[in-house]
Amino acid sequence: MKIMILAAFIVTSAVLCACGSNGSDIGQVSPQETEERVSIAIVDSIGVELGDSNYTFANIMAIEYGPDGNIYVLDRGAFSVFVYSPTGEFIRRIGKQGSGPGELLMPLAMAVLGDGRVAICDPMQGGINNFSAEGQWEGVSAEFNNNPPMRMSGADSNAFVALKITIDFEDEPVTIFTIGRYEEDAEPTAFYFEDEFPFDPENLTELLYRTLFSAEYTADCNGNVYLTRMSTEDYIVQVFDRDGNLTLEFQREMDRVEKSEDEIADEKRWMEAWLTSLGVQGVLLNFDPDPYRFMTSDIGYDSQNRIWVRRGTELMPVFDVYDMEGELLFTAEVQGTGEDAEYWDFIIDENGMIAYSMNPEFFQKVWIMELPE
Repeated sequence: MKIMILAAFIVTSAVLCACGSNGSDIGQVSPQETEERVSIAIVDSIGVELGDSNYTFANIMAIEYGPDGNIYVLDRGAFSVFVYSPTGEFIRRIGKQGSGPGELLMPLAMAVLGDGRVAICDPMQGGINNFSAEGQWEGVSAEFNNNPPMRMSGADSNAFVALKITIDFEDEPVTIFTIGRYEEDAEPTAFYFEDEFPFDPENLTELLYRTLFSAEYTADCNGNVYLTRMSTEDYIVQVFDRDGNLTLEFQREMDRVEKSEDEIADEKRWMEAWLTSLGVQGVLLNFDPDPYRFMTSDIGYDSQNRIWVRRGTELMPVFDVYDMEGELLFTAEVQGTGEDAEYWDFIIDENGMIAYSMNPEFFQKVWIMELPE
């Protein structure tokens, strides 16, 4: 669900301006079923409705752990990245609103790189703006004025993984969608997902499902990329090395789950209202949600070399946890999430588990959870 918040910019950019593998012979792994189920507790949170401005959020666009274990929050409404300790104490603020060096006008995505620097994508400020871990602006490392990489995930050294959408108008308009690795350059050094299809500005639903709703991914400090296909029919998990080579792939049999009429209506209403609020123009805002839930909706990894895959078929956050050979170890549930859990976006890595709601009942918070041993 995390990628829904990027829809407005994607659609606007598309109007204004083949899924594949690398040929790997790696066989499919079929995880064994297990009855073991553990509970994950929420141990803390960051965010208040009123009060200290260092703890109030206007519009969270992304959250990440840094290699230092600190929590980084990109707040588009505040034109800043807020940095907190692992237990939620405010440390510093990176960036502010403005058009000068080191200032932000349209922060769309963020990644904390393996070397500790913070990369913020702002196409109105030249592209990828790099900041030191202490918050000092270091310049633009890659220029993007149109079609910038988004939904960034910090990888090893100076790299991040991101999605990119380009509309080619040379002959018949074509949408080109990729998920790739970037190393301080406008061109990716590796691809993990690619698709190409005719561009139809009147078919908003297809555009979103074949781009923003096509995959979830994250990267670790060793350059590995974990990706799950967002499908209403197939439960697929893949792991790649930094060069785009497929090192693991497995599937799991899972019953399809239909959305309720209320779910469909709420999703349609929320998506169209969100697009309108962000000023999308030039397309018919008619989003038709798929009647089935995604099989998977989030992916992560932890310090014990386990892969965490969130089931999209359940509204409560439920994760299937695998070893690095694709064998199912146990299932984990996050307790006490409330009714808005469907819209929670999770980050899971060697530092722990954090999440926030894109559609909160009251105000946005970052929730801190404790992973089981």
